[in-house]
Amino acid sequence: MGEDRTMTQENSRISPKLQIAAQRVVYIGPAADEVCKLVTQHVGEIDILYETSVQAALSLVRARPVDTIIVDQRDTRLATKLIVPLFASLQPTPKLVVVSQFQDVSQYLAVPGVARVLSAPIVEAQLLRVLGLKQKSRHFDDATPDMRDVPRSLAFSQIKKPEKRRGIVSLISDRFMSLVSTLYKRAAFVMLLTLFFAFSFYGLLIGYFLLSSTWGAPMTLTRGHELVNKVEREITEAKVALGQTEQKITEANLQKLTAEQELGDAKSQVKTAIGTIERELKLRNRQDKVQKKSLGRMTKVKNGLANQLKKDGMAGDLAKLYNLRLINKTTYNAGSLGLLGASQNLVALEGQIDAMEAELETSTTIVEILANLRTALKEGGPVSSLAAASPELLLLTKQSLDARAVETSATATIASNEKRIAQLAGSQDVLQQQISGLEASVLGRAIDTRIDVVFVPYTNQSHFRTGQPLYSCLLTVVWCKKVGIAGEALPGEVNSVHPFFGKPIRGFFVEAKINDPEAATREIIHGTRAPFFF
Repeated sequence: MGEDRTMTQENSRISPKLQIAAQRVVYIGPAADEVCKLVTQHVGEIDILYETSVQAALSLVRARPVDTIIVDQRDTRLATKLIVPLFASLQPTPKLVVVSQFQDVSQYLAVPGVARVLSAPIVEAQLLRVLGLKQKSRHFDDATPDMRDVPRSLAFSQIKKPEKRRGIVSLISDRFMSLVSTLYKRAAFVMLLTLFFAFSFYGLLIGYFLLSSTWGAPMTLTRGHELVNKVEREITEAKVALGQTEQKITEANLQKLTAEQELGDAKSQVKTAIGTIERELKLRNRQDKVQKKSLGRMTKVKNGLANQLKKDGMAGDLAKLYNLRLINKTTYNAGSLGLLGASQNLVALEGQIDAMEAELETSTTIVEILANLRTALKEGGPVSSLAAASPELLLLTKQSLDARAVETSATATIASNEKRIAQLAGSQDVLQQQISGLEASVLGRAIDTRIDVVFVPYTNQSHFRTGQPLYSCLLTVVWCKKVGIAGEALPGEVNSVHPFFGKPIRGFFVEAKINDPEAATREIIHGTRAPFFF
């Protein structure tokens, strides 16, 4: 089948009318007899040339223009899929018809330049419509008289084109197509081998991720990451709170200082009031002593006068003298007037004594109150009211009471502010420790510099403890090398997706002390050991 069939001598008996073909058709495929039977009745209307060699068919088409090319794709051994687009690009463009299995019809219809696709087995009516021929009687005897003169062997054989003229161009073309066919086969083998290794590696990855617990996903934390922004906000809030605490401490110290100044002034006023009270007490005591002496003398004078003015006293003596005519009436009257004056003096003297006693009693009360006030100012006891005291002491008492109140208030303010300062100082220390801890943490350091971390699922945490080695692989699980060690785990839970299966997983971040920056850009990093010990 691979060699061209030559026209037999019986071809000379065909009438000139039958030898002039209306169109030239090239059939490429092994089933030439089937097509020849379908067009037997149209000998003379169509010149069918068929080849089973792709190179020979290509040379034939390039040597002489044809109207229609039928490519039979039912035989998978033919390397004709590559030349379908090549035939479609010929100039002038022939009608390209493909015969294929039913399931491949849509694929060939999508190829540019393919005019029709016939599904196997070939139906006579479809083939004739494609070739533009009318269907005739199925019996060979019903053919035209001219057709009857053609030998049946010639009718069922291919009417071959004239003998090929194989020149240099044809030879080069044949070699080129042979090279293309060889390259195609080798490319197909390489592609299949590549697909085999790719699927094998894919299966290896599936098995690794299903069974292994030593993998983690490296990440780089910088400013802008959600966790880093959260820590930055916490640091900012802590610094704001620290500033407010320091401001409150300053205010408390200022209030304490003011209270201390007020306390000093109050103590000075109290000291002055105590000195004034002591001087007043000395004066009062001295006055009371003098007044008591004067009161004693006046009491004696009063008592003497009272004794003299009794019924049997000086009045009786004066009357006895007058009755004895020892004195005259004038002297008696003068003596009576003197006694009357003495009685008046006695009454006045009694009034003075009463006033002095009342004044002395008031002075004693004032002394007691001043003594109580002095004790209260010195020792902090209660202060008695001076409502019954003299008005001149009310101002002193008021000043003393005000100074004592200021002293008490200032003392309470100082104690309260000292306690408040101690509490604020404790809060300040806590905030400073919190800020220092956040800034020294992995997320805090990521604000100003790049920090490498590894997302570790909870199921893999045993392989990423502090100090355990980290390995990075060029092809995920092979060609691995040690790139660093695992650091401390970051607090908090992190949600991510599985790097291979894409499902959500839960885990946490571990700081990665990586000495190879490229390892942080890969999808997977391994803890404890390299996978498969490679």
